[in-house]
Amino acid sequence: MADGPLTAKMARLLSAWLEEHRFKVLCVCGHRGEEIFPVESLGHIVSWFGPQYNRNSRLALLDIAVISGTKALALVEIEESSDEPKTLIGDLFATLLGDHVTYRGQDLEVGAFTTLIVLGRNNSGQSDSAALLEQHGNSLLSTLRSGNASIGRVVVDTFRDEGELEAKLKEQIKRVLPH
Repeated sequence: MADGPLTAKMARLLSAWLEEHRFKVLCVCGHRGEEIFPVESLGHIVSWFGPQYNRNSRLALLDIAVISGTKALALVEIEESSDEPKTLIGDLFATLLGDHVTYRGQDLEVGAFTTLIVLGRNNSGQSDSAALLEQHGNSLLSTLRSGNASIGRVVVDTFRDEGELEAKLKEQIKRVLPH
């Protein structure tokens, strides 16, 4: 869950930027988000599996979704404190193994038009694992049989600071917007 102030700030920046293009930004911004987002844009963005949604079918809570109508153009997970491969793999698998993505009880459509973006804070100065995880994540898309494996592209990257996070996030979001 995005209780981190950096994640909430990125959601707010994306929302202001995308508002003019008529795209909506959803955020799981914890208690701090209520000051930043209208209530209708706050709620759980959940990857889940099985025939019926319940607490036991949850796999992941995603931080941010960029949507057009009910289509999820981007699903974003920001790891503010780490880029450990174990953490990033968990973010990838928990989303891709799901059959659905739901926001406030409504299914969001995912498909070839959707990009899953996982960004982790690089504390070590090395980022070799992110590129390898991105490559493997994209390979998984053709082998998994889950509903969320219909996602078109996986991006895994790292950031050193707020400025780099904002630049990388905006760059990836630009790529998913219809022209």
